[in-house]
Amino acid sequence: MIARLRVPYRGPIATTDLGHQRPYAVTKGAQRTEGFEPKTVTGRRVQSLEMELKRMISLFLLLPISGAFVGMSVFAGTPPSLKEAPCVWLTNDLIGMKVVSEQGESLGKIEDVVVHPGGESSYAVLSFEGMLLLKDKFFAMPWTVLRTVEPDTAKKDSALSLVLPLDKARFAAAPGFDKKSWPVMANPDWTKDVDEFYAGDVNPNATKPVDAAARTSVITWRATELKGTDVKTPTGEKLGDIKQVAIDANGRVSYVAVSMGGFLGLGDRLVAVPWDALTFSLGGDKGDKRLITLASTKKQLEQAPQFKDGKENSAEMCDPKWIHRVYDYYSCPVYWSSAKDLEDKQALKN
Repeated sequence: MIARLRVPYRGPIATTDLGHQRPYAVTKGAQRTEGFEPKTVTGRRVQSLEMELKRMISLFLLLPISGAFVGMSVFAGTPPSLKEAPCVWLTNDLIGMKVVSEQGESLGKIEDVVVHPGGESSYAVLSFEGMLLLKDKFFAMPWTVLRTVEPDTAKKDSALSLVLPLDKARFAAAPGFDKKSWPVMANPDWTKDVDEFYAGDVNPNATKPVDAAARTSVITWRATELKGTDVKTPTGEKLGDIKQVAIDANGRVSYVAVSMGGFLGLGDRLVAVPWDALTFSLGGDKGDKRLITLASTKKQLEQAPQFKDGKENSAEMCDPKWIHRVYDYYSCPVYWSSAKDLEDKQALKN
């Protein structure tokens, strides 16, 4: 039988603030064992532990709040500013768009858009109506000559249109060409004449066209020609073909929509690709075949932001935020940002 006996308490034994210990004695047969019970915590220690616990809880609660403020300070300055993003149109909407005078008189319409690789401005190709001398001709001009007129919501038949701020008397002298015989748009001599004629008419707030002599590319495309053009990998594997072209208010191509897979237009997937992500070159036996390549695999392209076709989706597909997401997917800097914005963005990533 084991008996546990308590001995009289003789005062505090512990000499630290961990508490006091109480002695005890255990007798087992002829053997007696003495010792001290586990330490009991004093009131002073309890108070100390409570203060420590409160401090830890306070820190725990403050961490998410302070983290939120840090996050806010980081994201508040994330470039680039979408306020600088230009308005964008799809060529399906542009081609056939009405062109009017500054007084609102109908002049003609957009027949096509001539685009260049890189960031060079496009040329709008117009046909004029109501003028017999001009009925068999098309007229190309820097896109930046035109101004935009938003539709009048008060009028049922009102639509987006473009303003040509020129006097009718100047049209007869403008450089034009026969509708059935298009000139070589990449010819510096031809573009030089066009640029010089409209030099004083370019919108001062728009990006000026690149001087013909300074152009590094000899490749041009008509927007109507781009549709259906293959996009391949650098090794020659077909990724898809172009179905849509997006052009901004300065006449610069923003992105293209590429069709992947499908049969006879059924079951295919449309994805957006930044214009700056594409590479343009000449190839073929005669060196005159225009080629478009993209450094991507089919799998990577399939995961790209999806382009939604149809007029009901035009607003979303022209939204600067959506276009910004397209450029981010390809790690391609958005062209409308200033160099300072791009430096700041890179600094945040690092």
